[in-house]
Amino acid sequence: MLYNRLGDKDEAENLLREVVTAHPELYEIAYSLGLLLAEEKQYDEATLYLERAAQGMPERARVHYNLGVLLDYPQRNSEAEKALLRALELDPDQIDYLVAAAEFYLKRKRFPEARRIAEHMIRKHPSNQTGYRILDFIPQNTSP
Repeated sequence: MLYNRLGDKDEAENLLREVVTAHPELYEIAYSLGLLLAEEKQYDEATLYLERAAQGMPERARVHYNLGVLLDYPQRNSEAEKALLRALELDPDQIDYLVAAAEFYLKRKRFPEARRIAEHMIRKHPSNQTGYRILDFIPQNTSP
């Protein structure tokens, strides 16, 4: 982590890989390596480590959120949706998770789902304008 903060991503990656290989049960390290690889745009490999972390830490909402966002890039739709919904199941009022899920549904023109999430966002975070903007974006002729 220190190497990463100091900007030496190569050394950080090497050390994380060593630890993951030696201690595959340290899911937090797999998570850190997955995030680092995602930053480096090594999405396929990052996905493998984030999936491992999600399996090993099933109650960590942030892991599922990051996995869902990452899986959205290659449009692995069902897997991305499942991960995003798991993050929301674990922490249903977290604004980042709500926004990611709403955006996921908007991109796929699944407006009823996006509307439901936006309305929940407004109820839980009425001062945050994101939920209102999402509702404004949804075509008026779609059923709730």
